[in-house]
Amino acid sequence: MTAAPWAGLLVATTLPYRFLQALFFDQLVEVRTEAAQYGNLLGGTANMIVAAIVIALWGRAVYARACRLAMGRGATPGREVWRVPAAALVSFFLTSSVVLLVGYLSVFTCLGLWVAAMFAGLAIGTMELNERVSVLEPFRLIGRYAKPMILLGMAFVFFCGLFVALVNLAAAFGLGVWALSAIGGFDVPHWELLFTPGNRRFVLMLVAGAFVAIEPFWVAAHVVFVRKAGAQERGDDLRAWFEELRRTA
Repeated sequence: MTAAPWAGLLVATTLPYRFLQALFFDQLVEVRTEAAQYGNLLGGTANMIVAAIVIALWGRAVYARACRLAMGRGATPGREVWRVPAAALVSFFLTSSVVLLVGYLSVFTCLGLWVAAMFAGLAIGTMELNERVSVLEPFRLIGRYAKPMILLGMAFVFFCGLFVALVNLAAAFGLGVWALSAIGGFDVPHWELLFTPGNRRFVLMLVAGAFVAIEPFWVAAHVVFVRKAGAQERGDDLRAWFEELRRTA
């Protein structure tokens, strides 16, 4: 009910952020200890990432709203998906910014990344429960719906799903190179060197693609989790349902 076109919107708005992330990590590995001498290069990429984050979070918010409306109505939602409440969007930007900061600071730890992933899921799941802009209320909502064992289980499932997506993407590229080798006219031996695990850039792009592939399912799962945990329908759900009844009457 949400795949067309809303999952496509999520993928389109997330792709720039994920691939810029991969580019930034590649640049860091490339310059290594000389990073201080490449401040302009790294800073420029970081600035593009910040802009891409805003677009990605907006796309995630629209898709989460589409999932909630589809679940409440049992049908594909329409143009009302675009009307994300301002208070909910601002609160989501706040909580997501904190989660992203924690995630980047704890990138070299295992526990920190798991906690950041769980709170990021709750941030999108509870987004539309924020009816007014507040600094503390969005975090109180996240704490109210935090059920560590369930969230840990969901995080583990999507961690496994990430590896499945990674393997499938690698297999798809391998199959594509093999198919092109039968056509001729392509520098396939050169491509075989590019699309191998030995190519750092290729691996980073595969990881970015795997994150993009599982994100629609990850967002939908947390929206459903919060709703099942006790979230109530908002007034716009009922208005959309009433308008549908009036049109079909």
